[in-house]
Amino acid sequence: VPSITEEEAREALMGYVAEHCCYGKKAAQEMTYTDLQSTSAFHYTLETFGEARSTAWAYEPFVGQNLDVPQNGPAPGPWDIQVQIPAMFKNGKVQIEVPHTAGVKPCHECQQTGRVRCFRCHGRGRLFCHHCNGSGSETYYEDGERRHRCCCHCDGSGRKRCYTCDGFGTITCPTCQGRCSLKFFIQLTIIWTNHLEDHIVERTALPDELIRAVSGQISFEETVPRVWPITHFPDNEVNIASKNLVSKHAAAYTTERIVMQRHQVRIIPVTQAFYKWKDSPADYFVYGFEKKVYAPDYPQTCCWGCSIQ
Repeated sequence: VPSITEEEAREALMGYVAEHCCYGKKAAQEMTYTDLQSTSAFHYTLETFGEARSTAWAYEPFVGQNLDVPQNGPAPGPWDIQVQIPAMFKNGKVQIEVPHTAGVKPCHECQQTGRVRCFRCHGRGRLFCHHCNGSGSETYYEDGERRHRCCCHCDGSGRKRCYTCDGFGTITCPTCQGRCSLKFFIQLTIIWTNHLEDHIVERTALPDELIRAVSGQISFEETVPRVWPITHFPDNEVNIASKNLVSKHAAAYTTERIVMQRHQVRIIPVTQAFYKWKDSPADYFVYGFEKKVYAPDYPQTCCWGCSIQ
């Protein structure tokens, strides 16, 4: 992994300062570098792409569609149905009808009438008038005197027509959509989940979580149905992390079928820049191929209206 020069370290810091409207750039321009220490951080990731299947009864309005009834043959088991994986190592979900399980039954929600009681007015067809608080009259003032008149919103009844059912008290059954009958079948739900865990080896004061967001050099990558732990990486902490995570994933997802596994090691360049400005020593970090900067102790962080040292 290549190291950076003083010019590159200063340029990265200038870009970092430009992203913060309250930061002053004088310190970045005038600081004197005393040392640049380049190291490497290691980012190990393990991905286990699993597939889970479950079945449950489902229904939909029956509109005359063709039915694959049990008389057409025995229903296959959940894992006997062939389904194309949409994308490897990406979460996904599909729901399909299990062959030879369909039938028709009366709608249980509306008792085969096609209509149900209105949920807003509870079948009354009328709603409480909030303009007159159900009294049927509203108050107004004329010539400084308080008067009453018939409420124009409910015509003096204290109740107004329900706008959901148009006063009929019933609405179209949302379950069968007014068709009175339902098609029922066994529905297979397939969920693909990419389980990802990682371990970062970084031995400076740079926060480990920053390593995840930058790019680096991929020194090792393997994609197979079952991975073996890494054992010969130069940094033994990576070997230990690989062994622990592979063992953990082997025992963690017992209800899923493991489709594929992938693990890799990335090497991320990290440079700790030591400098002096106004005889005060400090440091900051430049990391990743993007040359991101982490500078919590930057000396000029005040607004322009404040006193900048």
